[in-house]
Amino acid sequence: MTSPAERLTAKLEQLPISDDASICSLLRTTLLGLLAITGALEERLTRLEATIQPSPTP
Repeated sequence: MTSPAERLTAKLEQLPISDDASICSLLRTTLLGLLAITGALEERLTRLEATIQPSPTP
């Protein structure tokens, strides 16, 4: 299974824009940064959910 960052990078590489184009570089950097932030937030949310969920009673 590919990660969202890998899928996004593959899509960006398919754009008919030169890799040297500043807009392409800016877009790639911005989107990958947002994916990193999203991943970190998702990880923290998962830990928080595990903390606040009541433990099952036997």
